Amino acid sequence: MFSSNIQHYKLLQILKYGKFRTVYKGFDLNNTSLAIKKISLDRPTEELTAMCNEVSTIRRFKHKNIITILHCFLYNQHAYLMYPYMCFGNCEMLLQKVYTSGFPEIMIALIMKDVLSAITYIHSENCVHGSIRAQHILINSRKAVISNFRDCQTFIIQGEKKKFLYGSTVGEKKPLYWKAPEVLTQNLSGYTEKIDIYSTGITCCEMANGFQPFQGTELTYMFIEKIRGSRPLLLDHNSIMEDQESSLLLQTNELFHRDIFMKKKFSDDFHQFVELCLNKNPQSRWATSKLMTHSFLKQCRSTSFSEQFQDFNHDMSNLKLKEHETFCGADTNRIRNNDNTIWNF
Repeated sequence: MFSSNIQHYKLLQILKYGKFRTVYKGFDLNNTSLAIKKISLDRPTEELTAMCNEVSTIRRFKHKNIITILHCFLYNQHAYLMYPYMCFGNCEMLLQKVYTSGFPEIMIALIMKDVLSAITYIHSENCVHGSIRAQHILINSRKAVISNFRDCQTFIIQGEKKKFLYGSTVGEKKPLYWKAPEVLTQNLSGYTEKIDIYSTGITCCEMANGFQPFQGTELTYMFIEKIRGSRPLLLDHNSIMEDQESSLLLQTNELFHRDIFMKKKFSDDFHQFVELCLNKNPQSRWATSKLMTHSFLKQCRSTSFSEQFQDFNHDMSNLKLKEHETFCGADTNRIRNNDNTIWNF
């Protein structure tokens, strides 16, 4: 049982800082490692309603690959939410600080296996997540979990199951780069759970290449490219040689040296997996349950997260990051990756 007295928790350090919310690493009286989110209640009513809806959604779902809220309570105009502590942080942070030119393919397969398992469950509950991206995938030594359910929607409205969902993207900017074309068009046709499949494909490209597709481009250009059916690529030797004119390739000139991608070689299964996810036609995208049978995921059967992270099996909160970034810490560590390259932080 968790206490509702904040004095019974030890807050060690700030993991993430924001104007209205702060996330700490901490322990309870039983020395259980926790991520403790402190949220100010001095916010507009609609934001507090969205927070309550997200908490309700997370507590409703029961799946090993969905983040859980262990406890929540109010104290002195703040809400405190207790989450399990995920020692390796989120995938976006790992891309920024460890796998700076992209994850190894086998690790992406491990992550996607867990992510697809969670999305399959969410869809079986007649919901869509609506915000799959590297930043919302957390990892520890045993599994990956998905978080952030602020954009989660249900097909069950007033007791009746609807065939399509509708929503507005007004006020959004950065999240749009992961959205499916049918979400961006915002027409009367609506969209289905297949939007999560498209976002999964974008996330695969993000994790494989080391940066999000369409990064640095204008929203209008991104929108036009998606409506035209342009698919982001997994950047490796084959894709670069076959598609020299890709807009995605042009971005690499500013982000990475071309030689980094020329040395990569992703499997044909991985390329096909991403193509299936990024099909412009939602009906042609595979369902999550079918994607879980894809041969791309079979390569991770003989490995695990603990094995993949064994060369730097430590608490990622010790990484020295910039202020306001996820997983801030005061120490500088040396990390060895699977290629025996020393990483300095």
